[in-house]
Amino acid sequence: MIRGYGKRTNKGSLVVMFAAFTLLTLYLADILPVLRITMYFISSLFVMGVMVERMPAAAIISFICIVFLGFLILPVKTGVLPYLFFFGHYGIFKYFVDADRRGNLNLLKKLVYFNVFAALIYFQAGAWMTEQFPFAVPWWGLVIAGELVFLLYDWLFTKITQWYYGSVRNKLLNTGEF
Repeated sequence: MIRGYGKRTNKGSLVVMFAAFTLLTLYLADILPVLRITMYFISSLFVMGVMVERMPAAAIISFICIVFLGFLILPVKTGVLPYLFFFGHYGIFKYFVDADRRGNLNLLKKLVYFNVFAALIYFQAGAWMTEQFPFAVPWWGLVIAGELVFLLYDWLFTKITQWYYGSVRNKLLNTGEF
């Protein structure tokens, strides 16, 4: 057995480390005037690290704790909402969808998942979102643009997960050094 893989303390500390990094990126998304979407994207990656270790219960508990702590810590409380409504739980959903290798409907499942949560976000903040555009955008234009951006997001998410699993994970769990 490779040193460190079976130790509960290593995996537990990994969950806490990912949670701390998630809170840090949410805080940066909240205070920085630029790179906000990038910070939300980065914050969504850390839950996948927990899922790669096959700890879905820890990932769900971590998500709930991060949302709670985000409401306590972030200066602007609404900064945690994108994480709550989509970015925080997408990695958990993606893990289970990608694990199902039986069908070719995985991309369709992901698009439906995205569209459901995008509709929830739109109905919660739609007027505010569309006011930010310098020109009028029809709803179907938002749907198409959102789905294209989501496909890019999912592809990047997959590539970064493969990189983590292929090289970073072994360094973290074997030596504790990056």
